[in-house]
Amino acid sequence: MAAPSLVFTLATRLLRPAQSCRLRHRPFHLSVVRNEAVVISGRKLAQQIKQEVRQEVEEWVASGNKRPHLSVVLVGENPASHSYVLNKTRAAAEVEHMDERKICNAVSPDKDVDGFHVLNVGRMCLDQYSMLPATPWGVWEIIKRTGIPTLGKNVVVAGRSKNVGMPIAMLLHTDGAHERPGGDATVTISHRYTPKEQLKKHTVLADIVVSAAGVRKKAGYITPVPGGVGPMTVAMLMKNTIIAAKKVLRLEEREVLKPKERGAATN
Repeated sequence: MAAPSLVFTLATRLLRPAQSCRLRHRPFHLSVVRNEAVVISGRKLAQQIKQEVRQEVEEWVASGNKRPHLSVVLVGENPASHSYVLNKTRAAAEVEHMDERKICNAVSPDKDVDGFHVLNVGRMCLDQYSMLPATPWGVWEIIKRTGIPTLGKNVVVAGRSKNVGMPIAMLLHTDGAHERPGGDATVTISHRYTPKEQLKKHTVLADIVVSAAGVRKKAGYITPVPGGVGPMTVAMLMKNTIIAAKKVLRLEEREVLKPKERGAATN
């Protein structure tokens, strides 16, 4: 039986080139080891995206706008969250008792660069433009920028978390012709109650596997750990920050114009 062509090691696994796309010229972010998977460097792709964001920010500031500022709110003592924001200090004791969903929804959806607000989650599920969670968006960007086809492909997403697994599944299976284009893939979500025998059957049939581990010799393409999805997560967060800054400014400009428009209508 064929093995998957792409593995994301958050991990993500892709099938061997013979079963997926062949790239005539290997992009700068790909490297290969004989008889093993092509390694997709998330770090190099992230550098590319951060350079794009840096250029966009400089143009934004040069036009007379305020430089975007990112604020972070940590809920609880999750080590992964602390590492993600490069903050090793412990959150205040009272923060531990806060409701995570209430905190996420307290943030303005227009400033919600993590894409966790219920409005952004809803828009994402309806294939509308929204702030996308950084990790799923990073996986999606890796697939697109590497030229891996998803139309009609079988995908297995290991995990159903609301911050990673579910959004990745949504991005990959939704319609490519909608407002927020999706991958048009057939997606299977597995979780802790999925029998191992069933998971094995699904992954053997899969073209793309998004999981926490990958096997290099059974994949055509693979993202490494570290240097794979992690750097892309940070890069996409920066991209969301400049998007949010522009969106908020447009909203503020509209609020300023409203009194003038009302005054003109009165006169």
